[in-house]
Amino acid sequence: MPSHLAKRSVETLLSVLLVMLGVLGLAGRGAAVSAAPAGPPGPDWERIAACESSGRWHINTGNGYHGGLQIDLATWRAYGGDRFAPRADLASRAQQIAVGERIVRDRGLSAWPNCARVTAASDRTAPADQETAAAAPATGQRPSTRALRSAAARTHVVRRGDCLSAVAAHARVPGGTKALYDLNKDRLDRGPDHIRPGQRLRLRS
Repeated sequence: MPSHLAKRSVETLLSVLLVMLGVLGLAGRGAAVSAAPAGPPGPDWERIAACESSGRWHINTGNGYHGGLQIDLATWRAYGGDRFAPRADLASRAQQIAVGERIVRDRGLSAWPNCARVTAASDRTAPADQETAAAAPATGQRPSTRALRSAAARTHVVRRGDCLSAVAAHARVPGGTKALYDLNKDRLDRGPDHIRPGQRLRLRS
């Protein structure tokens, strides 16, 4: 075979090999991408709302926190909520969740320190307190949204601006403010006028 033909054959063979290697490389990268593990699941907004507001997406008790996720006005505006409505309780459920997603991307679940534990973001989530634990099924599965909502309705997480009489009136506690104080004497050791944000009050015996 003439040398120039042999040289051309070698060059053609090398070109074919390079193309094959490139195709195999792309296929390998595609397989690696498709096999990449999915990210962690997002927050279960229904569970957070069940804990924060008993699932009432248009609630406004006058305590400075609004809507199903109980977002204060400054946070609502900071994360673009005023594009939807002046306050969270005036926006739709989907719009409140959209703002919630922005908050989570920036701050995680720190905006809901007491209720985030009941989301579906982690299978290791424990019940928030004894009332929620009692609502969990005996099989060891996580409690249903209905059970969590029922448990949340028996408790209230104190927020800035709350007072015992307002909580009692809003939650329609039988016996009013005195009954609410009697239920929580062990937590209100400084008296009925000293409740702190973050405290969880029992609303029912």
